[in-house]
Amino acid sequence: MPKPNPSKPPSSDSAVLPSEMSAAITHYIRAGYPGLYVVSAEELRVEAEFKAIAQTLNYSLHFWSVVDGLIDVKAKTVNNANDPLEALEAVKNLPEKSVVLLKDFHLFLSDPNPILLRKLKDTLLHTKLKQKLLVILGCRLCLPPELEHELTIVEFKLPGPVELRGVLGGIMESAGIKSLEIETREKAVEAASGLTTIEAENAFALSVAETRTITPSIIAREKAQAVKKNGLIEIVEVRETLNSIGGLDLLKDWLLRRKDAFSQRAQAYGLPSPKGLLIIGIPGTGKSLTAKATAAVFNVPLLKLDAGKLYGGIVGQSEANLRAVINTAEAIAPCCLWIDELEKGFAGSKSSGTTDGGTSARVFGSFLSWMQEKTKPATTGEEQRRPYRC
Repeated sequence: MPKPNPSKPPSSDSAVLPSEMSAAITHYIRAGYPGLYVVSAEELRVEAEFKAIAQTLNYSLHFWSVVDGLIDVKAKTVNNANDPLEALEAVKNLPEKSVVLLKDFHLFLSDPNPILLRKLKDTLLHTKLKQKLLVILGCRLCLPPELEHELTIVEFKLPGPVELRGVLGGIMESAGIKSLEIETREKAVEAASGLTTIEAENAFALSVAETRTITPSIIAREKAQAVKKNGLIEIVEVRETLNSIGGLDLLKDWLLRRKDAFSQRAQAYGLPSPKGLLIIGIPGTGKSLTAKATAAVFNVPLLKLDAGKLYGGIVGQSEANLRAVINTAEAIAPCCLWIDELEKGFAGSKSSGTTDGGTSARVFGSFLSWMQEKTKPATTGEEQRRPYRC
């Protein structure tokens, strides 16, 4: 079954109205920013966004990779500047009003050569004076201190409902599915939330291959597999209900009173969404069971995070892991985020400055800030086995 070309804008509202990300990048270009660092694993989607932006602003667009060299997207000409230093030198020879997208360039910045750093800083000064934009595209943020004030970081969020509807429409057109119930379509889009456009496209295509139609349960199954890839978070299949819990009548009443808090009617009325729930107790008292039953009451997916998995050995990796978890939870929202063994991740944050350079304190602070300021319908349930003291 043929798939739609990801480089083409989807046949939906997103093809007409510029996305929030496109508008932000357009403003950066018009303001004369010399360089951007785009963090995204969706290379094709980023390329499509920049093609649309360059066409709108009448800029020439060039892609560079260590394999293909520097390619003029419109003229289809190739400059065999495969070496990063040669690529930066070639940027100076480009005409004004040019955008250069450097693919995988962040790999050369993880352990940077001083000559490459100096060349990059000189090139950014040149692009500032000559109405050019240098864009580094990478799946993760890897920015040495020497460039922190030279580049502006842009994080591409996972596709929203509008983009996913466009992908679904392309798959339906390719498969010859002429009609689909609105409720089924929206459930399929909801099931695909939290996936990249390529992952969503594959999930939709697999559903068609297995059932010859769009089946939300198959899409949800594939999303559960995709979310497990980073090893930080997983989607838990929920079979438990409040009837599975003995006692805890006050908790059950609290949950039942708020079961419609994420509905459209509640949002239209202005009711605040629940911020979170902290469950403390010794093993065997029903903490995990309550987390599962909570997701069943709210009728939303249950995401499980082991707080101890947030921490990595590389500087900045722990904070990046937390951002990845938050982005995934907000993309899948409405959902219930179950943080298991909370004390593993956040215990001892008060003395973090002398034990781990302040990493635990920063991660804990970022997590509390997100819980306080979040606008997406993602409630959190934290579980710990003993009282937690900062």
